[in-house]
Amino acid sequence: MQARLERVRQIRRTVTAVAVAVFIALFATIFIQMAVGKDPALGTSAGIGQVSSTSTSSSSPDNASSSDNSSSTMTTSQS
Repeated sequence: MQARLERVRQIRRTVTAVAVAVFIALFATIFIQMAVGKDPALGTSAGIGQVSSTSTSSSSPDNASSSDNSSSTMTTSQS
């Protein structure tokens, strides 16, 4: 019985140590990215500029097709 309890304690310690190590690794990765300035939540400003330049260059002189283009551009920019 004593050996079983010791084995359970060892497994719990191992699982706890692995969980803490994984948490520290993930937190450190995110912290380093934020410190360097690569915030993934902010995105890139170049991507926003490309979408707007695409929508302005896709307009045509025909009214019917320009309304079709603008609605397809809106769908593209939302996704």
